[in-house]
Amino acid sequence: MIFDNPVFSDWYTDIVDVYRVVNTNTGNITTKERKQVGKGTPCRVYSSQKSGPSMKSPASQIQASEKLACSLEEDIRAGDELLIVRGGALGMEGEPERYFAGKPQKYYDPVGGAMTGLEHQEIGLFMQESVR
Repeated sequence: MIFDNPVFSDWYTDIVDVYRVVNTNTGNITTKERKQVGKGTPCRVYSSQKSGPSMKSPASQIQASEKLACSLEEDIRAGDELLIVRGGALGMEGEPERYFAGKPQKYYDPVGGAMTGLEHQEIGLFMQESVR
């Protein structure tokens, strides 16, 4: 895990809350419900590609494509809704940014994380919001 290496102990500067749509059963009826499955998970958003607003009818939109790095132990799946507070792990209190997760890519240390402590997973993020 990346926290094991003191050089990278402060790498995860952001926090993420993870929401997932899950099946819930009520009697004989199965419905979909959005539930929080992770809270305050340390992470880092990087490789930011944010564009300015694009003017569309009936409202303009902003779009972003970024990447998130976090520990291998975190359960983040493609399609999860992520609310990320930039600088949250450093005590910053900002409004969360809303993203959707792509398929996680896991990076393993060849000797089980014992040497470098650089094991992590990277997740592509997508944001598309209407501007008010």
